[in-house]
Amino acid sequence: MGVIIYWGLIRFTIVLVATWALIIYAPNYGDWWTMFFVGIAVVVIYPAQLAYRQHIKSTKRAAQNGLCASCRHFVQDSSLCGALDVHVTATFTPCEGSLWEPLQSPY
Repeated sequence: MGVIIYWGLIRFTIVLVATWALIIYAPNYGDWWTMFFVGIAVVVIYPAQLAYRQHIKSTKRAAQNGLCASCRHFVQDSSLCGALDVHVTATFTPCEGSLWEPLQSPY
């Protein structure tokens, strides 16, 4: 998730510098703001949404790892093993079952 934010900030900086450099080509100040917001929408927000959707899809796939999904160390929001700080996939169990502890019952 941090990679999405990092690259979003990098893209935002690039759009900001590019639109600032193109201010001489926009005779009306309102046109410059329009270029800026369209650039933000196309170059920053849309790729971030695509990356977030891909992250959610991979998180759902990681929850299909039966051993990790039933462990108390599994952090489902980020598909992470909390004990080892390693990402889990549907086919990869970081601890190979040696650190597995059952989920605590809410009762």
